[in-house]
Amino acid sequence: MCFILLAIPLLLSAQRRDKLDRANREFTTGDYPGAIRTLQSIKGIEGDAESSLLLSVSQFHANDLLSAESGLLALAEREKDNYPLIWFYLGRIYHTQHRFVRAATEYKRYLRTLGDEGPERRTVVNLLRNVDNGVRAGFVTDKMVAENMGPRVNSEYDEFGPVPSPIGAGRLYFSLVRPEIATGRVHSDIVVSRNDDSGWGTPSSLNGFINTTAQESLIDISADGQRLYYYRGNTGTDGRYLMDTFRINDNQMMTLDAGVPISAKTGDMTPYYGAPDAVYFASNRSGGYGGLDLYRMPRLPNGRFGEPQNLGPNVNGPYDEICPFVANDGRTIYFSTNDPTYSVGGFDIVSTFRVEGVEGRFTIPENAGMPLNSAGDDTHFRLASDTFTGFLASDRKDGLGKRDIYVVYFIDARAEMRF
Repeated sequence: MCFILLAIPLLLSAQRRDKLDRANREFTTGDYPGAIRTLQSIKGIEGDAESSLLLSVSQFHANDLLSAESGLLALAEREKDNYPLIWFYLGRIYHTQHRFVRAATEYKRYLRTLGDEGPERRTVVNLLRNVDNGVRAGFVTDKMVAENMGPRVNSEYDEFGPVPSPIGAGRLYFSLVRPEIATGRVHSDIVVSRNDDSGWGTPSSLNGFINTTAQESLIDISADGQRLYYYRGNTGTDGRYLMDTFRINDNQMMTLDAGVPISAKTGDMTPYYGAPDAVYFASNRSGGYGGLDLYRMPRLPNGRFGEPQNLGPNVNGPYDEICPFVANDGRTIYFSTNDPTYSVGGFDIVSTFRVEGVEGRFTIPENAGMPLNSAGDDTHFRLASDTFTGFLASDRKDGLGKRDIYVVYFIDARAEMRF
C-alpha cells in the first residue's frame, strides 16, 4: 500500500524535542503504536498542529481509523490551508472504508495543492483511478463472503502465504512473523492451523527441522501432499527455493533443491509449482513490460524445464504482477496486481484465462470482485480443493495487525476447480 511519509519539522520547545525525535523515528521505522504512545505522552499536543498531524497519521497506519478521522477533521477546522496532507489522509481513511465517493473528494482537494508533475501527483492520480474502480457497478458481489480468520490465527504481527491442505479440509499452512511462535524474531516461519468443532486453532510450528533462525516462507504443497516447497534465506533475495519430502534421514529432514531453474537472487519470486504443465512465477528479469511480470516455465517430457515464457501484454504491464495460482482446470490463473486499471487499491486479485489453441495467449484480466478484494493489498490467493473456499493474505484496515489471513466462502462452487 502506498502512502506519503510525513516530514515533521521540530519547531517546538527544547524540552519536548526528545520525545518528538523519538516519535519521528518510531514512525519512520513503522512502529506506529510506539509513535502513538510517545506522542500521547506529550502534554498539550492538541495545540500543536504538526504533532497532531503525526499522531493522526500514526493512528491511521495502526488501523485506528476512528481516532485518525476525528483528529484530522479537528485539525482541518483550524489548519486546512497550512497542512494539505490532511486531505490526503482523510482520503486514505475513506478509501480503506470503501467510501469511494468521499475518498475521491478528499483526494481531489489534495491534488489541487500539488504541482503538475512529480511522484506525489502520480500517486494520487492512481488512487483516484482505484476509487473510480470501486464505484463501478459489478465490483461488489453477493456471491462470496470474506472473513478475517480471527485472533487465534492472526495477530498484530505478520501472517501471509496461506496454502490449504491439498488432501482434505481441516489444515491450513502459512507463514508468519510472531515472537512467541517463530524461531527467528525478525524472520518468518512456516506454521499450520487445524480446524475443528471450535474453529481454526492457534497456529503451531510445522516442523523443527524445517524452521530455523533464517527466514522460511511457505511456497506450495504438491497435489498429493508429499512435497512441501518453501523459501529459506537471510533476506528475501539471499536464499534458495527448497523442497521437503517429509522423510527423515539421520534425524534430518530430506530437504532438496526445488529442482526448478529460478532464483530469488535474480529477481524470481512467488512461484507456483502446482500446475502439471508449467511452473508459474513473478520476476523483474530483463525483457519484461515493467515492474514484476508473470512467467511460465513449461515442464518437458524428460523432466526438465523449457525457457521461461512471459505471459504477455494482456497480463503484464508497467506495474507489478505477483502470486500466481492456477486452478484445477489448468487454464484459469489468479494473481495479484497493483495496476490501477484493475485495482480498487493496492494489490487486487484478478483472473485471466489461457486461450486454448493459441500458444501464449491469455485474456484481459478481470477483477475478482469485492469483498474478496479491498482497498488494501490482497495477495497469495488460493482456492481450496472443496471448490467453495478460498484463502488470501491482506493488510486491510479491519485486520488485527500487518497482514492477516482471510477466508473467502463462495456461494457457488468454482467451476474452474471441478476437475
